[in-house]
Amino acid sequence: MAKQHLLLVDGDPKSLRVMEVSLKKAGFTVTTAVNGRDALERCAVSPPDLILSDTKMPEMDGFELCRRLKEDERHRGTPFIFLTGQKSVEYKVKGLELGVEDYLTKPIYIKEIVTRVKILLQKKEKERLEKKDLKASFAGNLSDMGVVDLVQTLEMGKKSGALHVKSRRGLEAVCYFKDGRILDCELGGKVAGENAFYRLLNWQEGEFAIEFKPIEREERIPVSTQGLLMEGMRRIDEWGRIVEQLPSLDRVFEIDPAALAERLAEIPDDVNALLRLFDGRRPLEQVIEEADYDDLAAAGVISKLFFEGIVKEVAVPPAPEPAPAPPPPAVEAAPEPVEQAPRLGRPARAAPAEATPEPQGVDWFAGPVGRAAPEVAAPDVPAPAAPERSAEPARPAPARHEPAAAAPPPFVPQGGFSMPLPPPGSLPPPPSLAAPARR
Repeated sequence: MAKQHLLLVDGDPKSLRVMEVSLKKAGFTVTTAVNGRDALERCAVSPPDLILSDTKMPEMDGFELCRRLKEDERHRGTPFIFLTGQKSVEYKVKGLELGVEDYLTKPIYIKEIVTRVKILLQKKEKERLEKKDLKASFAGNLSDMGVVDLVQTLEMGKKSGALHVKSRRGLEAVCYFKDGRILDCELGGKVAGENAFYRLLNWQEGEFAIEFKPIEREERIPVSTQGLLMEGMRRIDEWGRIVEQLPSLDRVFEIDPAALAERLAEIPDDVNALLRLFDGRRPLEQVIEEADYDDLAAAGVISKLFFEGIVKEVAVPPAPEPAPAPPPPAVEAAPEPVEQAPRLGRPARAAPAEATPEPQGVDWFAGPVGRAAPEVAAPDVPAPAAPERSAEPARPAPARHEPAAAAPPPFVPQGGFSMPLPPPGSLPPPPSLAAPARR
C-alpha cells in the first residue's frame, strides 16, 4: 500500500523541521510549506491526503488557507487539523466553523498527533469505500447464492440498502437493511414484516439484486438479524415436514363442491380467501405464494383441506393412445419393359421379363419416302463386328416369312420405310446381295 501524503504548514522553521522528521518516521510522506500561499501552490501540484497547519503565519494565515481549500471542490473532503499555540476558545470555535476535523493546541506530543492523523485517514478511507459501494450493485441467481447467505454477508459487511428478489413466477420481494440489520421486508404488496421475510427464506429459485444506498425507513422487524435467521431455519424445518405430507407443489388442485358443502359450516371465514385460489389452474406453490398470511400457516391449512377431501388434485385426462400406423402402401409390380414401337406405328412387343434390353443399332434402311433403297455392295473390308452384348444369350431373330428360295432385292413401298432387318453380321447375306465376282 502506498504511503499516505501529508502537507505540513508552519511559519516556524524549527517546529516545521521537528514535525517533518517525526511524521516521516511514523511512515508518512511529508511535504512542507511556510505559509498559506505556499501551501495552496503545493496542493495544486500534489493534492495531499491530510493537512496539518498552524493558524498564525505571514502572508496568509491558517484560517484563510482552510477557507479557500474548503471552497475548492478538489480539496473539500481533505481532512484538516490545526496545530496552534493560540489557546483561546474564540480561535478554536472559528476553526471548527470553517469545517476542520480537529484543533490541537501546542505543546503537542508526537504520538498523539500520529494517532489523530491515522484515525482521520482511516475515517476518510471508509467514507471513500462507502461512496464507491453506493454506486455499485450486486446481482445474481438464488441457485448460486441463497437468501440466508445474502443476509449474512450484508450483516457482516454492515451494509445499507435494499435486497430485491424476483421468483421464477414473477413475484417480487424487497428486504430493507441498514448497517447490516434488517428493518423491513415486503412481498408482493400483500405480506410485510417478519412473515414476508420468513416466506422469502423458502425461495430456492429466482434472481436477486442488491441496491446499496442510505435507508431511512420505519422499523417493522424488531428482531435482530441472527434471531430472525434462527427462527427462519426452525420454520423451514417445520415447512419440510408439512410439505412431505402433500403432493408435489407443482400439482394443480381444485375444490370438491360436495365435500365443501358438507363441511362449510365448520370452515372459518378467514379460509375463504384461500379457497378462492383453488381455481383448477394454480399449482400448490402459487396458492401458497398468493395467500394473505405466512407460508407455514397456509401450508398447514392446505394440508388439512387436502386430508378432509375438500380440495383434490385435478384429474389429468389420460393421454390418447397413439393411432396405429397405417400399413405400408402396396408396392405395385414394375411394368415389364416394352420395346419401342416401330416408326410405322405398329403395336409394341413386350420383351421377356428377364432379358436385358438390346443396345439400339443404327437405322440402316431409313430414307426418303417413295425412293428405292440403293443396292448395297458388299465392301472389300471385312464386315463390322457386332456391338458388344450382355453375357445373356442372344435372342433369336424373328422368323421371316419368306420362301426358301432366293429373296428379291429389298423394296421401299410408297408411303413408308422398309422393315428393319437384323444387324449386319448376325445372318449371312442373301445371294442377291452377295458381291459380284471380280473379273
